[in-house]
Amino acid sequence: MGLDFEIKEVRRTAAISPTLEEKLSHQKRQRELEAKRSKHRRELFTRQDEVEAQRNDLIAQLEVQLQQQVEERTLFTIEWELK
Repeated sequence: MGLDFEIKEVRRTAAISPTLEEKLSHQKRQRELEAKRSKHRRELFTRQDEVEAQRNDLIAQLEVQLQQQVEERTLFTIEWELK
């Protein structure tokens, strides 16, 4: 069962609870679930930021590799003669 569904159920249960003590208990549970949901969202956003940073690093590395120049130089010359 997802957190959103559980929060909705706890909210509904709190609304129909006959005593103030039960309402308070359900509202406290709702607050805990909402805090847990918020924490999960923050962790998701953090992970998405990390993936984005890795992606940007890879793109930058590819750009550097594409800008490399090939240089051709003569290191030595060999001459031969057939007889």
